Amino acid sequence: VNCGAIPENLMESELFGHTKGAFTSADRARKGLFVQADHGTIFLDEIGELPLAMQTKLLHVIEAKEVRALGSEQSRRIDVRIAAATNRDLPAMVAQGRFREDLFFRLSMFQIPMPPLRERRSDLPALIKHLLTRRLQSSGAAKLEIDAEAEELLVAFDWPVNVRQLENVLHRAAILADG
Repeated sequence: VNCGAIPENLMESELFGHTKGAFTSADRARKGLFVQADHGTIFLDEIGELPLAMQTKLLHVIEAKEVRALGSEQSRRIDVRIAAATNRDLPAMVAQGRFREDLFFRLSMFQIPMPPLRERRSDLPALIKHLLTRRLQSSGAAKLEIDAEAEELLVAFDWPVNVRQLENVLHRAAILADG
């Protein structure tokens, strides 16, 4: 779930579901993403984009292990593991009052730090190959390769926007490549 891509007015319905008639366009009941993930894992990408009001509701879901669909009078028990990611500095957001401290501590129980590409340059050749293979499969091209000099330039670059920036550069290079 990309928390930054869901409009704030639809967030609760997307995550927790709604009943038929809960709001004007709710012409049928809908299971929320937490119910769909019951007995599994839900990945909350860009958790730092979650509005404060939703942070409060998410904290309640984590603590109570239940969700209530919009328009419903009953809660439903759920068993969901939550994985979350962000490129934001959540401790700084907590200090600024933009992210709930109690939610931060709930979500950060087990952290997997992901260093930026510039700190793991040895991973770049394999990542470049993977991204080119994925691009090849999606475009139907016969072959996509990168020469050693170009790969060296890519490995030397700092990649401030990280993998998305690298992927865009490779995509553009594939479009502009001769042959």
